[in-house]
Amino acid sequence: MTDIARILFAATGFFWLLIGILTGLLQDRGVGPTFVFVSERTDTILYQGPPQEILDSNDGLTTFRYTAIRVIAGLLVAAGALTAGLAWYGLRDPQTWVLAILTVVGMAVLPYWWISLAPYRDAGIPLRLTDIPPLMWAPAITMPLASVLGWIDHLRA
Repeated sequence: MTDIARILFAATGFFWLLIGILTGLLQDRGVGPTFVFVSERTDTILYQGPPQEILDSNDGLTTFRYTAIRVIAGLLVAAGALTAGLAWYGLRDPQTWVLAILTVVGMAVLPYWWISLAPYRDAGIPLRLTDIPPLMWAPAITMPLASVLGWIDHLRA
């Protein structure tokens, strides 16, 4: 198995794991209340006001946001640990089933991220790369690349 594919898969898993852990640790420390979902700029347009003001004025929304972000953080920790572990150990001795699972994981999230950003697109809000959280765009680059490299190498063997 190409080491590049293995490293890209594992790095993506560690990246998700790190973001999940940091989100859980920093959520109650004032990190992130300047956005509701994507970025302060886009959320201000979509929600028709500065996210900090909206969150400060609606305790229910703030509670929902913190709860949803904690759930997402937990899923990132789980997906990150699984992805990193499968990549690092399962691709050491290339196994078709491991490469297939990692490919599905890498591709399965892409349509859901596209769907989750629909309200911004529907409102005509231009999304810049700097608006989109790195947990979305970084794996959108690394996972397909790792999959292609992994399958090319696997099919040659």
